[in-house]
Formats: sequence, C-alpha cells, structure tokens
Amino acid sequence: MKTKFAYITLLLALSFTSCDSFLDVEPKGVVIPTTVNDYLALMSAPLEVGRTSNIQVYLTDDIFLPEDQRSGANSGFPGKEGVLAYDLSDNIYDSNEDDTDWNIAYRTIYVSNTVIEGLKGNTEPDSPDKRRALGEALVHRAFAYLNLVNAYAKHYNSATAATDLGVPMHLEPNINALPARSTVKEVYEQIEKDLLQSTELLPDVPAYSYRPGKAGAFGVLARMYLFMGDWNKAYDFANRAFAISNYIYDFNTFSWSNPNNKYYAQVNGYPSSSVQKKDIVLHKYLRVVGCYGNNYMFSQDLLDQFEPGDLRLEFGAADFDYYMNPLPGKGIFDTKAAYDYSHAGITTSELLLIRAEALARTNRAQEAMNDVNTLRRKRISASVYQDLTAPSAAQALDIVLKERRVELAFKGMRLYDIKRLSLEGRSIMVKRGNSSIPGNDPRLVLPIPAKILSMNPNIVQNPR
Repeated sequence: MKTKFAYITLLLALSFTSCDSFLDVEPKGVVIPTTVNDYLALMSAPLEVGRTSNIQVYLTDDIFLPEDQRSGANSGFPGKEGVLAYDLSDNIYDSNEDDTDWNIAYRTIYVSNTVIEGLKGNTEPDSPDKRRALGEALVHRAFAYLNLVNAYAKHYNSATAATDLGVPMHLEPNINALPARSTVKEVYEQIEKDLLQSTELLPDVPAYSYRPGKAGAFGVLARMYLFMGDWNKAYDFANRAFAISNYIYDFNTFSWSNPNNKYYAQVNGYPSSSVQKKDIVLHKYLRVVGCYGNNYMFSQDLLDQFEPGDLRLEFGAADFDYYMNPLPGKGIFDTKAAYDYSHAGITTSELLLIRAEALARTNRAQEAMNDVNTLRRKRISASVYQDLTAPSAAQALDIVLKERRVELAFKGMRLYDIKRLSLEGRSIMVKRGNSSIPGNDPRLVLPIPAKILSMNPNIVQNPR
C-alpha cells in the first residue's frame, strides 16, 4: 500500500506542477489511480491529506513575540512569515513565494477531488471500502475548505454571507481552472453538503484517527455549525460525535519522567504517538507554532485566563527554550506535551465545549456548566479543584468561552473565535506593542497570497 501510494503521489505531484491538467501518456512504472485500492491509498498518507494550517495562530491575542527575540524568530523555524503574520502585515508572502498553508489546503483538495471524481467512473461493485474512500475524501475536502474560508475570508454572517467573498472552490481535479472567489455562503453550503454525505458512508470509528470516521465527520459539522451560529445543529452534531468518541484524559494522572528537564522527559500516562491518543476524534497535523526556538510565547492576556492549579500549564508550557535558555515568560512547549499543540483536528474536549456553548446559548446554563466542569475536573489539580456555577445563561457562556480559549490555545481556533465573537459585539483587542487592533479589523483576515493573485487574475485581494 505504501509503495502504491508513493507512485500515485508522484503522478499527482507531476500533474499538480505541470501545465497539463493530467498526463496524456501513462508514464512507465507509475500507477494511474483507477481502483478502489488506489483511491484508498491516496487517503492513506497523513501528511498528504492530514496536514492543516498554523499561520492564523500568529494573528491572535494568544501569542506574544518579545522584541529582543524577533530576529531569532525571523531566522528560526517559524520563519519570516510568522513575524509578518504577527505584525499583521499587508502581505506575508512575496509574489515568488509559496503560502505553505494555502498550498497545503489546496493540495488536500486536489487529492480529494481526484478520489471523488475517480470513484464516479469506477465500475467496481459497491463495498464498504469504496464508500469509505469517498467518505474520507469528502471529509478532507470539507475540512480544508472550512479552514480556508475562515482564514482568508470574513467570518460567516448570515446577513452578508451571500455577498462576502470566500475562497476559490475547486470541485474537480483540474489544475488549469482559474475560478474566482465563491461567496462565503457558497463555500459553507459545499462544506455542509460534503460532510452530510460523508456521514452516510463512513464507519463510526476508523482504524486510525487520521482517517475520518462518522464521529470525525459529525465533529467537523459541529464546528461548522458553531461558526455559523446555528446552536441547535452545533449541539446535535457535537452530541452525536461525543456519543461515539468521548474519552478525555485526566491530567491529574500525569507526571514528568524528569521534572527538571521536561524537554527530554516523557509524560507518564500519555501516549507519545498521535495514533494512540484516545481523545483524538479526527487527527489533523499542525506545525507547532514557534517551535524549537520558543521565540513566541503565551501572551499575558492568555495567561490571565488560567486559574491556579491548571495542569495545562504544567504539561503544556515551558520556562526554558529548546536549548535550555531561560525565557522571559511562558513558552509554547513544542515536544511531548500533553497539552497537544501539534493537533488541530477534532478532539473530545472540543466536542464537549461546542456542546457546552450551544447549551449556554440556548438558555440551558446548568447543562452547559455540567459539561464545562466535566472537562475542568480533568484539567485542574484535584488539590484545588471546585465546580463552577453560573446563575444565568450569559454567565455560563462567558465561562464556556474562557474555557474554550484555554483548552484550544494555539490549535488554530482563536482567530476564528475572535472574528465570530466580534460579530456579536464582544470587545476583543489584539495587542501589538503599544497599539491594539479590534477583532473586526480587516487585517485579521489573511491576505490572498501574492503568488496566487499573479497566477489567477479572477481572484480579488482582501482589503487591508
């Protein structure tokens, strides 16, 4: 399977970079995907269809880049794009540079489209494998578009979504197509269509978490409906996903194998491999923000959200960088942390928080607090833990949103939350030095990559 995948991926890579929409002549020794097994092979590489973006994290109020570490961040692993994104620059990439996050998403879409289109003409009998291949491709395509439309477009607003520009939609594996930007509403409608269809095709739980199952598709639907403000559907699909997959690790059971040198230690009680982590419903690999140099750190505003005894700081933050140099604050832990920053897919804790928010927004405060406390009980040290209460739905919502920010920090959700919460009038400011940017500032929408604009004249740039 791995060998076949390598051949197929090579062919797709050639066609993706060629001027031709596909190769006219079958290259000798290369497999043209035609069978169900071929299409399953295309869905079998986590880093081909399982990667997702991280550049949006640099635009948020969760992250801080000290002035004296800017040069290190610019030359280190995050690259200059991390600095430019943090500075909310008009352009992050030059016209000769690739936007890695954009390319990752459209690469996933291209591979998914190849499977979806190929299966339309496949004459093999219907089978669980055939349905699964199609279902997985639909989920991967939908997930990619959900990230793209939230990063590179205005947030979904029912009053303006039909006219707000979204992202270009490719629904066939044609690299020569030059589509204009679909509207936000059109992109969301396609995402919803793909995901609902996938739920009829997939098993409840897949063999590996990087392969979508029914719970993963339900989870992405729950996230999508939350972004749309459809609280009843967000609750319903989060609840359906959580009914299938609901394991939540208790951080009170964890310990460091070497507390004095966490970078080279293991977290006792927590798997080091993502495929073994029981709280991952759908795995999506996220390049860790600010990793290796630890130049980027928790903002003070984010640190203020943590309560005493919160074990997410113990198992997800560092006082020293990778080279054991002391940091001026809490650094983003890049290796082996139980507070898992390399994952931006669907987890059981996110499902619980989506359900809790939907409950609070539909005036079921006590039920919302039950869900919040279920999570907090496994995140706060047992020596200081107390249940939280909320006498009103509005207060319950505030608590849920605070917990959501802490639990999902650096996993790609905060920018989208800033944009959606600003739409409803919440005052959120992103601080950069002595200035502050409101949550509805156009600069919190990522610019369309300059290279893409030069290649496709039908695409309009976002206002800056």
